[in-house]
Formats: sequence, C-alpha cells, structure tokens
Amino acid sequence: MTRLDILAFGAHPDDIELAVGGTLALMKARGYAVGACDATRGELGTRGTAEKRAVECAEASKILGLDVRVNLGLPDGSVFDGPESRAAAIDVIRKYRPTVVLAPRADDLHPDHARLSTIVTEAAFLAGVSKHTPGLPPHRPRAVWEYASHTTFDPTFVVDVASVFETKRAAALAYKSQFHDPSSTEPATYISRPEFWAWWEGRARHYGNMIGAAYGEAFFVKGPMRLDDPVAVFKDSGYYPK
Repeated sequence: MTRLDILAFGAHPDDIELAVGGTLALMKARGYAVGACDATRGELGTRGTAEKRAVECAEASKILGLDVRVNLGLPDGSVFDGPESRAAAIDVIRKYRPTVVLAPRADDLHPDHARLSTIVTEAAFLAGVSKHTPGLPPHRPRAVWEYASHTTFDPTFVVDVASVFETKRAAALAYKSQFHDPSSTEPATYISRPEFWAWWEGRARHYGNMIGAAYGEAFFVKGPMRLDDPVAVFKDSGYYPK
C-alpha cells in the first residue's frame, strides 16, 4: 500500500490539475509520494461524458506522475457533508495516510467545491479518532491546505511552480472534452472559451508575483505555522526576486 506525503482532493476531474497541478508535479519531482482523490466523476458536466473524463483523468495523472488516483463516487452536483461522504473521505485518508491534505477553499463559488472543503477538513480530523468509522487504523494528517479554485484570497503561503508550470498546463489540457475545440458542437462553458487560458495563466502570474516568481499556487492554512529556521525560509522569498 502506498503511503502518501501529499493527497489532494477535488470535486470533479480536472479541478485538481487546474488548481494545484503545479504543486503536485513539483513535490513529485522532489521525491515525495503524491496522490489525488476526485469526489465525483463529473457526470453533470456540460461537455463530454463521465466515461471520457475518466480516460482523460488517467492521462492527466500520468503526466503529473501521481502515485495514486482514486474517486469517492459521490454524485456530481450533490456533494453534501454527511455521514456517508465523510466516511468515504476518512477511508481514503486512513488508507493512504498522507502527511498533508489539500482541499478546495471553503467559500468557493461552486457548491460542490465548498462542501467538499468541509467534508475533507472534518474527515482529516475524524480519521484520527479510532472509534469513528471503524475499519482501517486511525490516521490524522498534519495539516489541511485550502487552495484557490474559483475564489481568490490572501494566501498563507504561495508555492513557486514556475519550473513545472508547463507540466501543469499539459495535465489540465489532457481534459480535451472540457476546453476550447473549434470543431465541437457541444454547448460552450466558461472554461471552454478561448479566453479561459489567459485568465488561468493570469491568476498563476498574480500569485507568483506575490513572491517574486513567474507562476505561483496559493494556499490558506488555519492557525499558525511553525518555523524552525525563519531566516532560511525568508532568505530566498519576497516580492522582489533576488
């Protein structure tokens, strides 16, 4: 069984790639065990089908080099916090025992994203309670990092993903059914517009600019973070690049 260093949760296939694909690719390149868990199959998507997205998801996972990719099997458009959804997330956390869990921002525009944030945050804690959801041995991740999807925010920290940004782009583009295709006869969506990629890259540049990097991914962490060597953390960070 693979024990993960970092496990990212997303509501629909392609959410993780678009939001935190850079961080996952970067951590994988540095030797960490990295995984992803989609809550739904994206069956309500305006474009494509759940079956097509499953094939695209497998390709995107290969591009990012993920060690694990699983799905909670929750209904698209009806991701609700309840005993069953929480138990499903707890089982995944206990099975792969991640050090860090990634979840969508709690106030995200999409209801599935926002509710998944609550499910994952609660599951990360309850997975460490031995008498809750009997089955696999208890495990509590060390931290939950919320990431930006639709909603932007003032981050706790930003990860420089410039070195892997093209890998992130390639993983996102693996979902061909969801993005601009001039030959497609399916209805247009926000992300299928040609202009979407300019907005997507612009946000990465915005967060990167905060730390003097070309591209960045933003995260929010509740509570204080421990710094054993503050000088080492800050000597290469800041608005202006060295």
